[in-house]
Amino acid sequence: MERYFIKSMRRLTNTPDGNPRFKFVAVDRFGKTLTLHTKADAGWSYTITHGWENRMIEGYTHATSRNVILDYATISETF
Repeated sequence: MERYFIKSMRRLTNTPDGNPRFKFVAVDRFGKTLTLHTKADAGWSYTITHGWENRMIEGYTHATSRNVILDYATISETF
C-alpha cells in the first residue's frame, strides 16, 4: 500500500454502467507528481468526497501504458 498526497481532484464522466470516476493529481513519497485515475466500475469510489483534496491517502495502484490506476484507497490516519 502506497501513500499519496492529493493536490487536486476532479470528477470525470460516469462509466457506461453509471459508476463515478475520479482523476487525482497526487504526490508520492519520493516527491514525484502523478496523475491517478480510479478504476472503472469500482464500488469503493462511492466513498470519495471532495474532502480528500489536500489530504494524505493510502492506496493500491497499478500502471497501464497510458495511466496509473488507483485500485483502492482510503484516507490515511497518519500524515
